[in-house]
Amino acid sequence: MLAKEIGEFNLIKRMSDILGNSSRQIIKGIGDDCAVINPPSELLQLVTTDMLVEDVHFELSTATPYQIGWKSLAVNISDIASMGGEPTYAFVSIGFPRNVTVEFVDEIYLGMRDVAREYGVDIIGGDTVSSPQVIINIALLGEVEKDCYILRSGAKQGDLICVTGDVGGSSAGLEILQKKLNINGTEKHLLPKPRLKEGRLLAKSGYVNAMIDISDGVSSEIHHICEQSGTGAKIYMKDIPLSAYVQSVANIVNKNPYDFALFGGEDYELLFTCPYDKFQYLQELVYNNCHTPITCIGQILDKSELITIDNLDHKSIPLLAKGYNHFA
Repeated sequence: MLAKEIGEFNLIKRMSDILGNSSRQIIKGIGDDCAVINPPSELLQLVTTDMLVEDVHFELSTATPYQIGWKSLAVNISDIASMGGEPTYAFVSIGFPRNVTVEFVDEIYLGMRDVAREYGVDIIGGDTVSSPQVIINIALLGEVEKDCYILRSGAKQGDLICVTGDVGGSSAGLEILQKKLNINGTEKHLLPKPRLKEGRLLAKSGYVNAMIDISDGVSSEIHHICEQSGTGAKIYMKDIPLSAYVQSVANIVNKNPYDFALFGGEDYELLFTCPYDKFQYLQELVYNNCHTPITCIGQILDKSELITIDNLDHKSIPLLAKGYNHFA
């Protein structure tokens, strides 16, 4: 059934039914000119927004509507995780082509609903319009204690540079999809899992000085932290955590596996800095509570130093600020 056959207001009602009732004490959610919320006065409010555009961020030939819906909200949740916060309320604005089916729209919202439930988010408003292609824009609110939020700008000389999990898996998955290879393992690209619990633990520890989520590649994120903190950095390529899957895909497509990690992006792991003497504590804290490994991949240097990487031949070379750039 085409969405235009049931009309905008019936479509909105279907969305509301899919998303269900709020788990919080919201004064007014979907169905009025504005949502009305009553945020706790003792917490800071976080606000983030991300837009996903068909044929820029996803292709309908390689991702299902459910996966598109999941990812569109998950990438926003990852931003909240990188600040050490908890996500709360989401507002979803979507543009659909006039010939879109009701079933397609349902699947988009089912993906959003499931990731929202997993991470404690209430979708309480938004907008729906016609568009030449699918466009999804989400504004997500979050909250964090006044002494817990983590910025990109707090890295200090001597800090270790650390990452959660392993990196490069999303970019390797995208390579598989684009080359239409018959290989499993695209979940990290299509259904990313934000490191929300890990981000909260790291922030509440009081020992993390700077943090960012890996959306544009390890190289790009390190440059962001160094530029905003006024520092240099050295990365050790041999220490970058790669999965066997990433190395296998790299062999198949004849690419350097470290390129997936450094320049690929969309891993949505957390990259953070901490004092040398707190690394083991944080490593054990996160693993014991989340079973997520943390790896040290480098060190923050004085601002007079370049941002470099020691390659596998132990040669120090400039680390280029390459990553996904919409306007490159």
